[in-house]
Amino acid sequence: MTTLLQASQLCAGYGRLQIIRDISVRVPERQLTVVVGPNGAGKTTLMRALVGIIPISGGSVTLAGTQVNSLGVSRRVANGLVLVPEGRHLFAQMTVEENLELGGYLLKQSERRALLDQVLALFPRLAERRKQLAGTMSGGEQQMVAVGRALMGKPKCMLLDEPSLGLAPKMVTELFRILRQICDAGTGVLLVEQNVRQALSVCDHAYILEQGQVVADGSGPELLQGERVRRSYLGL
Repeated sequence: MTTLLQASQLCAGYGRLQIIRDISVRVPERQLTVVVGPNGAGKTTLMRALVGIIPISGGSVTLAGTQVNSLGVSRRVANGLVLVPEGRHLFAQMTVEENLELGGYLLKQSERRALLDQVLALFPRLAERRKQLAGTMSGGEQQMVAVGRALMGKPKCMLLDEPSLGLAPKMVTELFRILRQICDAGTGVLLVEQNVRQALSVCDHAYILEQGQVVADGSGPELLQGERVRRSYLGL
């Protein structure tokens, strides 16, 4: 299985405050990889470090076999590493279609239009509402727009930070179904998720972060049966 994204001994933080220390994770193609952990564990910091929003102070980030430590955010996006941030960050006064097209700003117009058709085929609800203002849609629909916008960047690897936050259970189930489809098409997905039970139930591999470090990793079912997850995250 080809590794699309790999972090090795990654260290990062804000100013003099180091948040994550010696973290190593890998995201293979066609696999859904999950990172879970308590608030303040460093999950969002990890995602920001991977895409270049914050600098790393140690270790390396490799995308499709090429180290990208020296590349800024836009160069990493151009090379196929895309983040769907927590909170979606859509342009509320722009239509669904306009928001989606922004994700393909690096593409030629003909390629962008063809890819837009593919994304709308994946999200029939968005196809029905392509001319609707994004700000008037439900939280779940807005999350679909955010994921679709990321797909417009033709990612090799897609990162998502807490995409199910605030969504109804039905929309969470639909979101995970779509993420699995994205993986099956060849993209690697790295997901930071607060819905521990559901995330571990559907993922191929998971990492548990606590206090800025990986304290356990394994398959979803394996971790669900482990004492650490059952006690700390499931209340069992």
